[in-house]
Amino acid sequence: MIAYFLGGLGAGILLSLGWYGWCISRHKRMRSLTKYVVFSIAILIIYTAVEFIFSTITGVSHDTLTTCVYACFGGEILSCALIKIFKLKETNNE
Repeated sequence: MIAYFLGGLGAGILLSLGWYGWCISRHKRMRSLTKYVVFSIAILIIYTAVEFIFSTITGVSHDTLTTCVYACFGGEILSCALIKIFKLKETNNE
């Protein structure tokens, strides 16, 4: 079972790297906000995989840590989405 899970994780990482390479070749430059969203989603997927494996092996789940990780990176993704929606830019009106 763990082998299937690790295989799926590896396939997900390869797909993410392929998507990243496609974006670079298509646009020649990926915006920093997009890079941060991809990083946040990757962290959430990796944390979920590692926590699943550890809780399966040891039988202990880390509820508080999981809540904090998802709140932190989920909040960052939400704030990036709000920046995109409202097109917030830094301007100096002096």
